[in-house]
Amino acid sequence: MQPIKTLAYLLMVLPLSACLQSTAVNNERTAPAPLVEKIDPQTDPIKAVNALKQQQVDLTDVAALRAEVLRLTRDKTADNVQQCLVLPLGHKPCGGPAEYIAVSIKGKDEGSLLQKISAYNQAAEAENLQRGLISNCAMVEKPSVQLINGKCELVVAVTE
Repeated sequence: MQPIKTLAYLLMVLPLSACLQSTAVNNERTAPAPLVEKIDPQTDPIKAVNALKQQQVDLTDVAALRAEVLRLTRDKTADNVQQCLVLPLGHKPCGGPAEYIAVSIKGKDEGSLLQKISAYNQAAEAENLQRGLISNCAMVEKPSVQLINGKCELVVAVTE
Protein backbone atom coordinates (compact mmCIF):
# COMPACT_ATOMS: atom_id res chain seq x y z
CA MET A 1 0.00 0.00 0.00
CA GLN A 2 2.90 2.35 0.74
CA PRO A 3 4.26 2.36 -2.87
CA ILE A 4 0.85 3.44 -4.18
CA LYS A 5 0.76 6.40 -1.77
CA THR A 6 4.29 7.38 -2.79
CA LEU A 7 3.37 7.16 -6.47
CA ALA A 8 0.23 9.25 -5.91
CA TYR A 9 2.29 11.84 -4.01
CA LEU A 10 4.85 12.04 -6.84
CA LEU A 11 2.12 12.40 -9.45
CA MET A 12 0.74 15.38 -7.51
CA VAL A 13 4.07 17.06 -6.71
CA LEU A 14 5.96 16.67 -9.99
CA PRO A 15 3.69 18.94 -12.03
CA LEU A 16 3.93 21.59 -9.32
CA SER A 17 7.70 21.39 -9.19
CA ALA A 18 7.85 22.00 -12.94
CA CYS A 19 5.97 25.27 -12.40
CA LEU A 20 8.32 26.28 -9.64
CA GLN A 21 11.38 25.59 -11.75
CA SER A 22 10.15 27.90 -14.51
CA THR A 23 10.01 30.94 -12.23
CA ALA A 24 13.09 33.07 -11.85
CA VAL A 25 15.01 33.56 -8.64
CA ASN A 26 13.32 35.99 -6.21
CA ASN A 27 10.12 35.78 -8.31
CA GLU A 28 11.53 38.24 -10.85
CA ARG A 29 10.43 37.85 -14.45
CA THR A 30 13.18 37.59 -16.99
CA ALA A 31 12.99 38.17 -20.70
CA PRO A 32 13.20 35.11 -22.92
CA ALA A 33 16.30 34.75 -25.01
CA PRO A 34 15.96 36.61 -28.31
CA LEU A 35 15.33 34.44 -31.35
CA VAL A 36 18.41 35.85 -33.05
CA GLU A 37 21.71 34.03 -33.13
CA LYS A 38 24.55 35.94 -31.54
CA ILE A 39 27.23 37.00 -33.98
CA ASP A 40 30.63 37.94 -32.65
CA PRO A 41 31.75 41.14 -34.41
CA GLN A 42 35.36 40.23 -33.64
CA THR A 43 35.29 36.99 -35.60
CA ASP A 44 32.75 37.91 -38.30
CA PRO A 45 32.35 41.72 -38.57
CA ILE A 46 30.60 41.65 -41.96
CA LYS A 47 27.93 39.19 -40.82
CA ALA A 48 27.43 41.17 -37.59
CA VAL A 49 26.94 44.47 -39.46
CA ASN A 50 24.55 42.86 -41.96
CA ALA A 51 22.52 41.28 -39.14
CA LEU A 52 22.28 44.65 -37.36
CA LYS A 53 21.17 46.37 -40.58
CA GLN A 54 18.53 43.69 -41.19
CA GLN A 55 17.21 44.04 -37.64
CA GLN A 56 16.97 47.82 -38.04
CA VAL A 57 15.15 47.42 -41.36
CA ASP A 58 12.68 44.98 -39.78
CA LEU A 59 11.98 47.35 -36.88
CA THR A 60 11.57 50.30 -39.25
CA ASP A 61 9.00 48.30 -41.19
CA VAL A 62 6.96 47.84 -38.00
CA ALA A 63 7.07 51.57 -37.27
CA ALA A 64 6.12 52.35 -40.87
CA LEU A 65 3.18 49.93 -40.71
CA ARG A 66 1.96 51.55 -37.49
CA ALA A 67 2.23 55.03 -39.01
CA GLU A 68 0.28 53.85 -42.06
CA VAL A 69 -2.47 52.31 -39.91
CA LEU A 70 -2.77 55.46 -37.81
CA ARG A 71 -2.93 57.58 -40.97
CA LEU A 72 -5.67 55.35 -42.44
CA THR A 73 -7.72 55.43 -39.23
CA ARG A 74 -7.27 59.13 -38.39
CA ASP A 75 -10.61 60.19 -39.91
CA LYS A 76 -13.23 58.94 -37.46
CA THR A 77 -16.26 60.69 -38.96
CA ALA A 78 -19.33 58.52 -39.47
CA ASP A 79 -23.02 58.91 -40.26
CA ASN A 80 -24.14 56.22 -37.80
CA VAL A 81 -22.65 53.94 -35.16
CA GLN A 82 -22.82 50.96 -37.57
CA GLN A 83 -19.92 52.58 -39.45
CA CYS A 84 -17.81 52.44 -36.26
CA LEU A 85 -15.58 49.51 -35.30
CA VAL A 86 -13.43 48.75 -32.28
CA LEU A 87 -10.26 47.06 -33.48
CA PRO A 88 -7.19 45.67 -31.67
CA LEU A 89 -3.93 47.46 -32.41
CA GLY A 90 -0.47 46.13 -31.68
CA HIS A 91 0.50 43.13 -29.62
CA LYS A 92 1.55 42.72 -26.00
CA PRO A 93 4.50 40.37 -25.46
CA CYS A 94 2.37 38.22 -23.11
CA GLY A 95 -0.35 38.02 -25.75
CA GLY A 96 -3.39 39.99 -26.75
CA PRO A 97 -3.68 43.48 -28.20
CA ALA A 98 -1.62 46.37 -26.86
CA GLU A 99 -4.61 48.68 -27.25
CA TYR A 100 -7.90 49.18 -29.04
CA ILE A 101 -8.80 51.95 -31.44
CA ALA A 102 -12.07 53.33 -32.73
CA VAL A 103 -12.25 53.18 -36.51
CA SER A 104 -14.77 54.61 -38.95
CA ILE A 105 -15.26 52.62 -42.13
CA LYS A 106 -17.24 55.39 -43.82
CA GLY A 107 -15.86 55.80 -47.34
CA LYS A 108 -13.04 53.30 -46.73
CA ASP A 109 -12.24 49.90 -48.17
CA GLU A 110 -12.97 47.88 -45.02
CA GLY A 111 -11.19 44.73 -46.24
CA SER A 112 -8.01 46.58 -47.15
CA LEU A 113 -8.03 48.45 -43.83
CA LEU A 114 -8.49 45.24 -41.83
CA GLN A 115 -5.64 43.59 -43.77
CA LYS A 116 -3.32 46.53 -43.04
CA ILE A 117 -4.15 46.43 -39.31
CA SER A 118 -3.68 42.65 -39.24
CA ALA A 119 -0.28 43.01 -40.97
CA TYR A 120 0.79 45.57 -38.39
CA ASN A 121 -0.41 43.41 -35.48
CA GLN A 122 1.51 40.40 -36.83
CA ALA A 123 4.64 42.52 -37.34
CA ALA A 124 4.36 43.89 -33.78
CA GLU A 125 4.08 40.34 -32.43
CA ALA A 126 7.13 39.25 -34.45
CA GLU A 127 9.07 42.27 -33.16
CA ASN A 128 8.21 41.35 -29.57
CA LEU A 129 9.49 37.82 -30.14
CA GLN A 130 12.60 38.99 -31.97
CA ARG A 131 13.55 41.45 -29.26
CA GLY A 132 12.59 39.15 -26.39
CA LEU A 133 10.32 41.80 -24.87
CA ILE A 134 8.15 41.28 -21.81
CA SER A 135 5.16 43.23 -20.54
CA ASN A 136 2.94 43.51 -17.50
CA CYS A 137 0.66 40.80 -18.96
CA ALA A 138 -2.43 42.77 -17.94
CA MET A 139 -5.36 42.06 -20.20
CA VAL A 140 -6.59 45.09 -22.13
CA GLU A 141 -10.37 45.02 -22.06
CA LYS A 142 -12.18 45.71 -25.30
CA PRO A 143 -14.08 48.99 -24.98
CA SER A 144 -17.31 49.81 -26.75
CA VAL A 145 -17.77 52.50 -29.37
CA GLN A 146 -20.25 55.36 -29.63
CA LEU A 147 -20.94 58.01 -32.20
CA ILE A 148 -20.26 61.33 -30.48
CA ASN A 149 -20.65 64.55 -32.49
CA GLY A 150 -20.39 62.57 -35.74
CA LYS A 151 -17.16 60.77 -34.74
CA CYS A 152 -16.47 57.23 -33.60
CA GLU A 153 -15.19 57.37 -30.02
CA LEU A 154 -14.13 54.62 -27.61
CA VAL A 155 -16.13 54.28 -24.43
CA VAL A 156 -14.22 52.62 -21.62
CA ALA A 157 -16.39 50.98 -18.99
CA VAL A 158 -15.69 52.28 -15.49
CA THR A 159 -15.30 49.53 -12.92
CA GLU A 160 -15.69 50.21 -9.23
